[in-house]
Amino acid sequence: MITLQRSVTFPPIRLRRIDEYIHYVAKNAPTLEELRERGLEIGRGRGDITRLLERIQVVEVNNNRVSLTSAGRQLVSLREALSLSVYHALFFQRLSHYKLLVETLAELREGDFENLHGAVNERLSRISPTAWLNKVAFKTLLQIAEDVGAVEKRNGIYYYRGDPVEKAVSEYYEKHGVKIGSNYYVAVDKVLVEECAKEEKPHNLYKVDTGCTVTKIYNFFVI
Repeated sequence: MITLQRSVTFPPIRLRRIDEYIHYVAKNAPTLEELRERGLEIGRGRGDITRLLERIQVVEVNNNRVSLTSAGRQLVSLREALSLSVYHALFFQRLSHYKLLVETLAELREGDFENLHGAVNERLSRISPTAWLNKVAFKTLLQIAEDVGAVEKRNGIYYYRGDPVEKAVSEYYEKHGVKIGSNYYVAVDKVLVEECAKEEKPHNLYKVDTGCTVTKIYNFFVI
């Protein structure tokens, strides 16, 4: 029996371009042609970014117009508060190869490009023996991990920096609230996830559970 090796590919897209694309779609519900004319789309046909975001159910295309799904709208809402780190939760839940990369680096803590590429493909082979990430796809995912703050590159070595969503949530509440002991207290309009906040009377502040908030943000993007 002949086994064909299936190379997993991703378009070489930087996160900033994906972010600009989503921001524009949120405001304009543009046509596919308009996205291409404004330099927000690349590739042939439907376009690489559109196909990727359709695949992970962030946008949908109807009558040649692109609009956000409910997950896309949630992403835009959280993006305002958490910056690019929110994309980490999205990709971790909806791009299995990105999740595999992050989990591998979290375990190894550091590694150069070649060693990490080999380690991820070795783990991928346990899941799907005929699949492998080519170097272009792996570089794209690694760059996204850098852009969201999960990974840092120094002198050719990639280091795992921890969960960027957890860090962003803590920084957000440090900026918009007060910390008493291990808890943050914020005004109601600064609460990120209602289910993770409890009103503290008589001060009209809400005590927020950061762990609950991080978990809920990840859960928003479970398919």
